[in-house]
Amino acid sequence: MRISKLTIKGFRSYNVTGADLLINENFSAFIGLNSSGKSSALEALRKVFGSSFPERELLREDFHVSLNEDSLNAKYLSIEVGVTFDIADEDAIAQYFSHMVVNEEGSPPYLRIRLEGNWEKSDILENGNIEQKLYFIKVGYEDAEQEDSKIPCPNHLKSLIQIIYIPAVRNPIDQVKYSAGSIFYRVLKKIKWNDDFKNEFEDKISEINTLFDGIPEFTAISTSINTFWKQFHKDKRYEDASLSFGSSDYESILKKLEISFDPSGIHRPYKIKDLGDGYRSLFYITLVCALLDIEEKLGQRDNEIIGTSAPLLTILALEEPENHIAPQLLGRVINNLIKIADKKNSQVVISSHTPSIIKRIKPEAIFHFRIDTTDFRTVVNNIVLPNIEKDAYKFIKEAVYNYPEIYFAKLVVIGEGDSEEILFNKLASIYNTNFDDNIISFAPLGHRFVSHIWRLLKGLNIPYVTLLDLDIGREGGGFGRIKYAIKELIKIGKKKEDLLAITDGILSDERLEKMHEWKTESADEYKTIKGWCKSLEKYNVYYSKPLDLDFLLLEHFNQQYLSTIPSNGGPRIPDKTEEPEEFEEKVKTAVKATLKSETSLGEFYSAEQKEQMIYYNYLFLGRGKPSTHIQALSKMTDVEMDDNMPEVFEAIFKRILKKLEISNEED
Repeated sequence: MRISKLTIKGFRSYNVTGADLLINENFSAFIGLNSSGKSSALEALRKVFGSSFPERELLREDFHVSLNEDSLNAKYLSIEVGVTFDIADEDAIAQYFSHMVVNEEGSPPYLRIRLEGNWEKSDILENGNIEQKLYFIKVGYEDAEQEDSKIPCPNHLKSLIQIIYIPAVRNPIDQVKYSAGSIFYRVLKKIKWNDDFKNEFEDKISEINTLFDGIPEFTAISTSINTFWKQFHKDKRYEDASLSFGSSDYESILKKLEISFDPSGIHRPYKIKDLGDGYRSLFYITLVCALLDIEEKLGQRDNEIIGTSAPLLTILALEEPENHIAPQLLGRVINNLIKIADKKNSQVVISSHTPSIIKRIKPEAIFHFRIDTTDFRTVVNNIVLPNIEKDAYKFIKEAVYNYPEIYFAKLVVIGEGDSEEILFNKLASIYNTNFDDNIISFAPLGHRFVSHIWRLLKGLNIPYVTLLDLDIGREGGGFGRIKYAIKELIKIGKKKEDLLAITDGILSDERLEKMHEWKTESADEYKTIKGWCKSLEKYNVYYSKPLDLDFLLLEHFNQQYLSTIPSNGGPRIPDKTEEPEEFEEKVKTAVKATLKSETSLGEFYSAEQKEQMIYYNYLFLGRGKPSTHIQALSKMTDVEMDDNMPEVFEAIFKRILKKLEISNEED
């Protein structure tokens, strides 16, 4: 038994159109930037399944107000929860069987529970009149509702599903008191207090009081209090005042229970108030785990220590588990939450905006929340992965595991690898575009399966720009890279006729399929490929030309890169004048290594570019690319770089700034 669907309409940041969350996992995560609607989704569950009236009560501020909405006389909201059942859920099925619905014959039955709220403006009540009711919906999702489709949900059935809500700010002190509503109270109420225990408890309390009466000083204090008490009144009902340990009621003693931690090193046990914020947060979660563990044991019929019945489903809703907790402990937190979710009749939902949490969760279990700033409403999307049978699925799944920052970005820069990341960090300062301030993430996920990254970001409504290598002279490079980008853009829904537009019409499918065979050996052919590169910039796809980013930087900032070569090292280069044959052979070898081909002669490249390939091999293939770029870039001032900046970077940052401008206007 678990929640499989959550539909929120008209509640807080959710407008009347609402949002549907199809929940396929027992452990789910709500992610997104601050104030994107994550906590409201958790609160929606609490409004339906809260254990106390304050948790369930709808307030005026719970009703959504749209942008530019002036007249507010009446508002409506609904929070609907769909519940599915396993065959093994015999007790749950028996309880809810008469309220289940099916979509069609042979399909599994499910339960629809809906909270409806109505607010009306009042001339008397400042916050208006609010009416709320909880119903079973007796028709399927696709069926039209009639007057008799809604049946009030009785309390005894509603209470079989409970929610434990752990807020972002966690103080467990209140939760370890024996008072109604606390976690400690809920745990201790599970104990079956039999009559023998109660009688023995009362005897022990009497023994303690008698023991203290034997202390003269204690008796003197009690006598003095009683003597003066009688001097102040003559009411027979309260004639005597005695000093004792109060009621022998065991529940009164339970209120004095507390938890301590040893060893402490401070000559007394640590109390909860002595713990730091991180350990307080962890202990709060510990209490919840204990409660769920106790409730799981309620299902064991031979367990005689438990006195009350367990809920059929417990939902643990946890806000920002990362709060106050050291990063190295977050793995333990998530592992324990997963264990809770794996328990029978338990389900876990968390909210977070921290990559260190999200990278530990299956992408399929993640819901991405954002605010549509056209009307300030929450939009929720699943993380869309490629078909599970394809290699792309593994690639993209690993990508989002390793770069979860993309979920929280306002803009993502996609590159080929480490070289691009190092460069963009430098360029950000030159173009006064701080990636952190603007919530820009870099993801080295270009080229292979890039369409799936594009599709993922498009689904999350996160803008992006992509820098790829053109790789002229390499296998599949040149027009092969253009063909690849075009076909990948078509896959994500870009208009084919726009992508293939040429001066005399539209490129045919046959010519597109053979585009990778087009040559780039002459100036005219290079002009043609540059034209295609320019046309793809409309789709936020840019190219390091003519080869890759490393070669582009080496050409534009040659002296700075050559200066990274140690004076007593570097490639051995035969003298061009005195050893022409050896020099020519050195160049040919460098060209083959650079273009990664034993047969390529690098026809497109000039003699000077081919000679540069000797240094390319030494700087980028013979030693680490990152270290080379870091050394070279550190030798350049921002002015020097700006004066000789490759035009592709100017175009990229112009596009980035434009997208940020639009994003900031929406904010």
